Amino acid sequence: MPGRTLRAPGKVLIGLGAIAGVAIIGFTLSGPGRKGPEPAVQTGAAEPNSPAPLGTDLPPSSQQPQQPLLSTRPNEAPAAASAASVNLITNWEDRVDEILVAEGATEAKAKQMLEMFPRLPEAGQVEVAKHLSNLLPDQDYAPLGQLLANPHLPEDVLETLMADVMNRRNGLKLPALLGVARTAQHPKAADAKEVLGFFLETDYGDDWAKWGEKVQEWLNENPD
Repeated sequence: MPGRTLRAPGKVLIGLGAIAGVAIIGFTLSGPGRKGPEPAVQTGAAEPNSPAPLGTDLPPSSQQPQQPLLSTRPNEAPAAASAASVNLITNWEDRVDEILVAEGATEAKAKQMLEMFPRLPEAGQVEVAKHLSNLLPDQDYAPLGQLLANPHLPEDVLETLMADVMNRRNGLKLPALLGVARTAQHPKAADAKEVLGFFLETDYGDDWAKWGEKVQEWLNENPD
């Protein structure tokens, strides 16, 4: 019995030494420098073709937001209108008298008045429209027809031109009235439509295709 007691500690020490050796081997195998979990975040640095952050490698001029090119078109009409108002003919009465009393053909006088018309104040346009009604025969009515079709002219001017067209032959009158009537924003649209209805004895509302067909039919049956 005493001999067994003496050998027991040796076996225990040997067992502990074996366990320690296994632990040291395990620590060596799993220690730094051996296989272990790779860091999860480092993939970006290994990609040589990754795009640089926007704006860091561009020329200084390209980093600024481009401004839209300014267009002069929106200002062209106001500029033209402003120029016309600045260049208004203030002595238009004298100019009109000079044209009327000067020697020359009627066509030349009408041409001069048409050229000055855009630069006249409203009173001058009304007066010149009356003279043009007398100066321009039916075969030269086209410029007056263009003025009548303009919904932006002063209403008194359009009233004068409406009175003029009523004295023209039917082949000019009805097509001109049709053009005015179908322009909704024209101050004389309702008047022109009423006159058409009187001549044609019908009312097609806003069906302008039918109005046009009826005007042509009426003119074929009632030639000038």
